Amino acid sequence: MKTLGGGITGLVRRRIFFKYILATILIGVAMNTLILAFYYQQRQAEQTGEVAAEIATISNRVAGPAAALAQRGEAADARELLSVFAAFYYVICADLYTANTDTPAASWPVVGCSRIKKLGRTLDVPLPIVGKDARMHVRIDPDKLAMDLLYEFLVLVALGVAGGLALTFAGVAAFLWFINRPLSLMLGAIEKFERFGDPQKVDYRAEDEIGKVVASYNMMLDREVERVSEIREAHKAILDSVTYATRIQQGLLPTQEQVSEAFSEAAVLWQPRDLVGGDIYWVFSSGERTTVALLDCTGHGVPGGFMTMLAIATIERIFTENESLTPGAILTMLSDLTRGLLNQDTEEASSNDGMDAAICQIDSGTGKATFAGARLSLLVLKEGKVERIKGDKISLGYPDTPKSPRFTERTFPVDANSTLFLMSDGMTDQIGGKKRIAFGYRQAMRLIETHATQSLEEILNALEERLNDYARNEPRLDDLTAVAFRPRVTSGA
Repeated sequence: MKTLGGGITGLVRRRIFFKYILATILIGVAMNTLILAFYYQQRQAEQTGEVAAEIATISNRVAGPAAALAQRGEAADARELLSVFAAFYYVICADLYTANTDTPAASWPVVGCSRIKKLGRTLDVPLPIVGKDARMHVRIDPDKLAMDLLYEFLVLVALGVAGGLALTFAGVAAFLWFINRPLSLMLGAIEKFERFGDPQKVDYRAEDEIGKVVASYNMMLDREVERVSEIREAHKAILDSVTYATRIQQGLLPTQEQVSEAFSEAAVLWQPRDLVGGDIYWVFSSGERTTVALLDCTGHGVPGGFMTMLAIATIERIFTENESLTPGAILTMLSDLTRGLLNQDTEEASSNDGMDAAICQIDSGTGKATFAGARLSLLVLKEGKVERIKGDKISLGYPDTPKSPRFTERTFPVDANSTLFLMSDGMTDQIGGKKRIAFGYRQAMRLIETHATQSLEEILNALEERLNDYARNEPRLDDLTAVAFRPRVTSGA
């Protein structure tokens, strides 16, 4: 029953047709009830008056002759005259009194009203034409009068219901044709446009209010189609430009050949949140030294893409001028040059852009690695355990970044079994899980240890799968980059 009631309620709430039917029925029932109640009261009063007048008329017509016959001792003839009341179905009995006594001069039926047990309402009709104290007592049956009135009332109710249904059906037909039909056509056209992008005008013409609404919709549809066409063209132009920018940004990344020459094994997970992103990585080898940089620039999308081009151009410039710089010095120069290129080293700076970065430099001859980071860390997997080397808590290139900031360098031994990981905060800061907290470094480190014996490609795949499962109910917050590599070490260290 609850399901049925809920279904009916839903239909009434969602469909104007059912609202119209329900309102028509309720208003019709309320109005008919009021009208019939008023009619019943009026008809009941009229019936009482009609019966009283009818009884008084008959009584005055038969009273004189009946009284004369009774006075002459012809009681049977007098009673026969009173039997005229038998023609009235609601009369129980009648007594004729010619004097102020308790004994009637004539009665119908013969036993008189005093001996009839059936109760009723007595009408006392004075008979001045017979005598001063003459009167006719007529007892009537109110139940029969009520039944007669009820029958008449039920007939009227049936006629009212039939008339109401006829009017309702006529109203429903008119509603379906003049209101529901054009509205259905318009709603169907709207649904096709929304779901399939198929603009169709509504084929309905009228000068009434519905016709004006449909005409307005058709006009708005023309304007909407034109606007959507312009938006699609603009979107296509933007998408084509961004797609081309994606190819440019991918061209800035190290080639597979460069990566293979620099490391004994390497794997990269690079996933911009949009077509282009603000994360980029860079590899440079010179002699026995290989430098790996991961740069996480401000923003994502096109703005982040512009920043990565600036970052790569700047770090290339730094190495062109001096290849012997260590990671800390590289970060310092990268910060100062970025502030200068963006005019963020003055009080009139209008932008607030920069980057986080991690740089690891490996000397295959000495078997040592040096790391420095700006808000990014390095993970080192060795003998099945992962160690995190944290970067300094300072970003590069922002207006509030100090001039020529100093960065801590950590130098540690590496061998052919050492595996190093650089990752942007798009992985560690991603919200997810039941508690909606960040993925974090600890979870990444545990997962790396679990898959330590697998290839670097398999480790990064496991990280990606775990992150996707962790954040399956959350939107991607940032670009995602992870670089895993095993150094080529020629030293016996």
